[in-house]
Amino acid sequence: MDGRNSEAGGRQIFRPRRVLAALMAAAGVLWVTVLGYLLSFDDVPLKTFLAVIFFVVFFGVSLVYYARTRIVVDARGITYRGMVRTRHYAFQDIRKVDVMPGPVTVYAIRDTGGGFVHFTSFFQHHRRLAALLVERAGLRPLSL
Repeated sequence: MDGRNSEAGGRQIFRPRRVLAALMAAAGVLWVTVLGYLLSFDDVPLKTFLAVIFFVVFFGVSLVYYARTRIVVDARGITYRGMVRTRHYAFQDIRKVDVMPGPVTVYAIRDTGGGFVHFTSFFQHHRRLAALLVERAGLRPLSL
């Protein structure tokens, strides 16, 4: 479930919009097809193969990012699961939630240890997630 109570105890899960993972997968399939097509020709420059391989890797990594990333909010705090790391923050450790508006809004969650994690408006229910973090961490309300 995305942004809804998923279990007793008020556990809520927020993820990037699923359409983003689908778009990255489609783009990856397109570039793998292009790579296969290039292999049928003789004398294709190495630069061309390297460019196509770059896009295959780029869209593959993007797919993994959008498919794996999530933020879980429960009674104990938040757990951010990214592409390679998972971090837990107790609500009392959250010092500030910065909002950087623009075409894509970026939210940075800063902790007492000087670290931070971020999420963007590509997350479903991102405004509700930011408001929930501010409320539970006892911070000043955001002006969204």
